[in-house]
Amino acid sequence: MGANNAAMNMGGRNDNVDMHHERLARGTGSFISNDPYLIESALNLRQTTAALSGAIFPEFSVQDMLRTREIGKRGRPRNHRILTEQNVSHSSLRGAFSPGEKASIINRYLPNQRAVIETVNTKTFCCLYLPGNRIVTASQDDKLRFYVQQNQLQPRYTLVRPTNHYSVPDIGWSILDLTVNSVGNQIAYSTWSDSIHYTAIDTLADHLHWNTFFGAEMPPSRSSRFAYFSLRYNMDDRYLIAGGSDGFIYMFSRAQPCFQMFPAHQDDVNAVCCSKTSPHIFYSGSDDGLCKVWDTRLVGSTNLPVGIFAGHRDGITYIDSHGNDRYILTNSKDQTIKIWDLRRFSSSDAEKVTLSAVRRQRWDYRYQQIPSMFQSVGPLQGDGSLLTFRGHSVQHTLIRAKFSPERTGFRYVYTGSTEGNLYIYDILTGEIVRTLGGHRSVVRDCCWHPDENEIITVSVILNL
Repeated sequence: MGANNAAMNMGGRNDNVDMHHERLARGTGSFISNDPYLIESALNLRQTTAALSGAIFPEFSVQDMLRTREIGKRGRPRNHRILTEQNVSHSSLRGAFSPGEKASIINRYLPNQRAVIETVNTKTFCCLYLPGNRIVTASQDDKLRFYVQQNQLQPRYTLVRPTNHYSVPDIGWSILDLTVNSVGNQIAYSTWSDSIHYTAIDTLADHLHWNTFFGAEMPPSRSSRFAYFSLRYNMDDRYLIAGGSDGFIYMFSRAQPCFQMFPAHQDDVNAVCCSKTSPHIFYSGSDDGLCKVWDTRLVGSTNLPVGIFAGHRDGITYIDSHGNDRYILTNSKDQTIKIWDLRRFSSSDAEKVTLSAVRRQRWDYRYQQIPSMFQSVGPLQGDGSLLTFRGHSVQHTLIRAKFSPERTGFRYVYTGSTEGNLYIYDILTGEIVRTLGGHRSVVRDCCWHPDENEIITVSVILNL
């Protein structure tokens, strides 16, 4: 689903934000940590978000902002300390709009119009924006579909020629994950298989030439049940890191003849995410409920994580990293999204509490109803998260949640949901500020354009 620019004033500042309040948004059940050790970190996150998103600036109309810029009467923001902490130079406030002012304007016009790109008779699991105004999707019918935006003034996407789609090898049950490298010229995908396939996409010909990373050899009785549920390129593209259904993490590299693997979790590794500022740091999330931080330089010498985040009551389905790399978020089958501070790891006691809580779950999210206790239960003892968002639902598949892009000041968290909606949460208030519908069933993946005011959603039923 694409969403285009349409005017809706969100306001540049929210005077009702109480940055010390434990309950963020009573209507959704979102809440802030009440741990004194974490309150300062939560406050810092929201102050950082306010600065980056322009919420600290007085609320001017766009016309007034243009007028004062033209005649040189730009006022200085009152909160110099926050601007200094965010490395916003005063020289950048002269003349052109500052990044915060730009974000303030952008955030008044969140996507709110729906357009169907294509209806497909298969489940679509993944979507990505690519350089050159392109989109790629991955579906259960063994197809990758590439779309291109023909005219930026009329943001409609059409299938790329010479072929409408590309069949891919070794599909198994479905393509499970799709990722692109840092420069956007290579993609890789994983399936219910012990192999990972990758190819160059600089130009699209009649056929794509796939290269393969082969994983550990397994007996037939086990290989049919093995999958890489998640894979990502690290920041410098040296490694392709994958999470396996056997609880192991696999690191593949064209520069090395052999892959590396190590035991990471007690259950399926559903999510892998790589740092945006360091080629060495990556994160993993599992059905054991834990999120772990790893350093590639330590792999081989020790299989211990750098740190652990504990606080979910059920398995983790997705991880995303914040643009400044101080924070990450996790989406979970316990129906919450949590934000964590990478400088504040959880204790070993909290880890034990989380593992115990997850083991007590007796429901299967693939086909059973969500336990009612998830809708109102408070934090676990030792929960190390800063903020918790509740209001969407996670069933049937590994639904994804992400931070909004830099142009918004990373102000929002957006997520797919079981009933076919996309929800946008405001980090400053905890509220759901936009609900985008249009799908008849689960929205598994979503992607916010880094430079345009549109979001793509894909569903396991029919359309995107």
